[in-house]
Amino acid sequence: MEKMKNIQRVNLVCVGSELFFYVVNTNIHIANKILEENGFELNCNVIVPDDMGKIIDSVIFCINTGDAVIISGGLGPTFDDITRESMAKMLNKNLIFSQQAWNQIQERFKARKIDSIPEKNKRQAMVIEGAVMFPNEIGTAPGMFFEYMGKPVFLLPGPPVEFENMMRKCVIPELIRQRGSEIQNVFVRKGFGIAGEPESIVEEKTEKLRKDIEFTGGVWTILALPYLIELWLKLPVDKKNLFEEVENELRNIFQDSFLGTDGMTIPQALALLLNKRKLVCCFAESCTGGLAGHLMTEIPGISSCFNGSIVTYSNKLKKKLLKVPKTILRKYGAVSEQTAIAMAKGARKYGKADVSLAITGIAGPSGGTIEKPVGLVWMAVALTNKNVQTKKFYFSGTRSTIKTRAALAGIDLLRRVLLREKK
Repeated sequence: MEKMKNIQRVNLVCVGSELFFYVVNTNIHIANKILEENGFELNCNVIVPDDMGKIIDSVIFCINTGDAVIISGGLGPTFDDITRESMAKMLNKNLIFSQQAWNQIQERFKARKIDSIPEKNKRQAMVIEGAVMFPNEIGTAPGMFFEYMGKPVFLLPGPPVEFENMMRKCVIPELIRQRGSEIQNVFVRKGFGIAGEPESIVEEKTEKLRKDIEFTGGVWTILALPYLIELWLKLPVDKKNLFEEVENELRNIFQDSFLGTDGMTIPQALALLLNKRKLVCCFAESCTGGLAGHLMTEIPGISSCFNGSIVTYSNKLKKKLLKVPKTILRKYGAVSEQTAIAMAKGARKYGKADVSLAITGIAGPSGGTIEKPVGLVWMAVALTNKNVQTKKFYFSGTRSTIKTRAALAGIDLLRRVLLREKK
């Protein structure tokens, strides 16, 4: 009978020079979630460029510091996809053409209605001598598995959907087979969102709660996002009943600022509330240029409660589309409480909505004055023609940051106003 291995700490190597520039590495989140669900720990993540020497050094480092290694990326058909070659060199093995892999690649191209397969795709059918090949049910590059220094090493494709599929169907079963079915440390994770509160304030208000949770063996992480703080809590599976207690405590602490759980976004929270109240909204946007509307339309099925956003960047369109009186624009200016009120009323009327939101401000970097500095944003929420509530904000940062914060703050303002209204 094969002796079971003490596999607990798994290291991840993500290969790709693009990960050092503008591509976000999401595979670390996928790997961490799947490993935790199955009683394994993601010990570390190394990002390495498309360089053979650095790939080999990173893999050896991860083998020496963990119980298993997963390598993501570098299995494509182009010149910079060199993970296969790097691992073959490390193992002092040959790369062997696999007809089985090539047949699968051809079938994948046929399914995509592509008749002519580039010759370079044959690179993806090269398998390390002695390695076990993992079929790719979604893409073209097969995965591989081998052992080095007595530890399992997995080569997986980089595209997240392919990576996740192979993690679940190939990697986890093999890790469990080697470890045995007994699971010692299984954790579950849950997130909690707090809107519009500074990170330091959230930390201060939750310090006692955090210490209580850590005493039970939980891990507390705080993440600052634009106009949103996320608290992520990891608990041993036998303590998962504490999630409900934590949620209730956070609701009591933050009241209307508490957004929800498990990655609930500000637009999603507003959509849930609108649908619950059977209300339809419309936006009027100036400085945000339609960004608030874009964030809402990222939600599938949002047409049930969102009619759209009227982007009136110029005064000419404010007057023509929203019927903002020119006397208001002349006397108070485009960035003013009075203009925001008129915009909200116009959006509610012409957007055929029950409630509306208006946003007008100065995103910069120029255009500010002493009286109206860059970052000043006026917002208005119209519940009726007579019930219009306003709020003035001051945002800092780049033009893009100010626009993003203003869009999210506006959506959140509409949510808060609705929460305060009598049901």
